[in-house]
Amino acid sequence: MTEAEEGASTILVPRRSASPYLRVIELDGIAHLNGQLPYLDGAVPYAGTVGGGVSAEEAEECARLCALNVLGVIQQELGGLERVRQVLRITGYVACVPGFDGLPAVMDAASAIFVEHLGERGRHARTAIGVAALPRNSPVEIEVTVALHSAERAG
Repeated sequence: MTEAEEGASTILVPRRSASPYLRVIELDGIAHLNGQLPYLDGAVPYAGTVGGGVSAEEAEECARLCALNVLGVIQQELGGLERVRQVLRITGYVACVPGFDGLPAVMDAASAIFVEHLGERGRHARTAIGVAALPRNSPVEIEVTVALHSAERAG
């Protein structure tokens, strides 16, 4: 079992970027989180494309890490998981070789993390997209939109 698998249920402290974008935008009770890569201890554990050096199982591990980083952003930026009223949508990007048809299984790993940590509030609509490349040569990236309770109600 890898270090990532051992800590698969532990919400991660997400990496901060020096880029000039925001990690989350909250407007009218909806939070749009920026794309999260599968950082673990400041590094992406696998590099490359699924089917071209990265196995489907490694991509699933990356998807779980992406989801755990999303939960970490929610904790840090939005005041905690109790603010999440409902995960609305996940868009998952998988860097893969042409013809790779395991996109849903890779994204199922991320979806399961949201349900594990948020129960029914973690169920969501989802899209999985195969792409040629992702930032930092990551095999997976996810972006998430959530509906929020007001900060007063959560606190």
